[in-house]
Amino acid sequence: MAIFSRYLWRLQENDRKTMTGMARRDRPGRMLQLKYGQTHYELDKEPDKPLLICIHGWSTASYVWDPLKPLLRAKGYRVLTYDLYGRGYSDRPDVLHSAELFTYQLTELLNKLGLNDTKLNVIGYSMGGAIAARFVSERLEDVERLLLIAPAGMEVRSPGLRRFVRNNPKFSNPHIQTLLPLVLRAQFRSAAAGFKGNQMVQKVARKQKRELEFRGYLPSLLSSLNGALASKMKTEHEKIAGAKVAVRAIFADQDKTVPYPTAKRLFDKWNPNGVSQTITGAGHAITYTHAQQIMKEVAEFFQLSSPGVSQ
Repeated sequence: MAIFSRYLWRLQENDRKTMTGMARRDRPGRMLQLKYGQTHYELDKEPDKPLLICIHGWSTASYVWDPLKPLLRAKGYRVLTYDLYGRGYSDRPDVLHSAELFTYQLTELLNKLGLNDTKLNVIGYSMGGAIAARFVSERLEDVERLLLIAPAGMEVRSPGLRRFVRNNPKFSNPHIQTLLPLVLRAQFRSAAAGFKGNQMVQKVARKQKRELEFRGYLPSLLSSLNGALASKMKTEHEKIAGAKVAVRAIFADQDKTVPYPTAKRLFDKWNPNGVSQTITGAGHAITYTHAQQIMKEVAEFFQLSSPGVSQ
């Protein structure tokens, strides 16, 4: 069975398109060569405005921020979005997709853009919440605000199964990578099902499905499960809680990916000075399905005249 799955997986993966120049010709924004490959990013003009970095999650890319970006700009921010390695238009390096890798990617991107000496505001969604926690914990003096939306890194689900997968990659990886497209397509459909009249939500769902057409996407997801999503970010949250960073978190009461209310309870425990809020009726796709509700909850938090409003 494992031999058949490995053979089928290789056939499917080799049949997928490569993320090269032709595939990137319709991309917005720009590409920048970093240590582990090219990174796609979009950066607003208006350098006098405060910088707001948006870090997306496990199975999405920077397009997940499209519903929120105009609302964040309206608050007076200069928005930077980018594709994590393995997603969107960025390269898919054959290395462990760990929190260290993604933190290094962001640090290098900021350095090459001449933004490492700028005061930072950060938003992290899903796995991007775990990456944001690691990044901010290493840049406490540089960050003014941190908003986490349905953040990963609060608990590690099915640790025994993850350990088995990590210790038996030749057996488990072909099965997982063969079945993963079916699981992801079902998740993408489910997330967008209640928003048939919302063109922005449907557009994000179509872009998610497009990810499955490209080589390297599925291995990157699996690598992230064994890397960035393999441990809790308790230490990072506690370091942030002891600093002067204003912190807020948004959770969704129908979230099955970052299980509610367990994740919220852990955030509250690790961040006693932070503020957490819940949006009812929302699932894990909250960033693009409930953008208006998110901005309503954090309107005061993002007022430029009020840094530290979470204290």
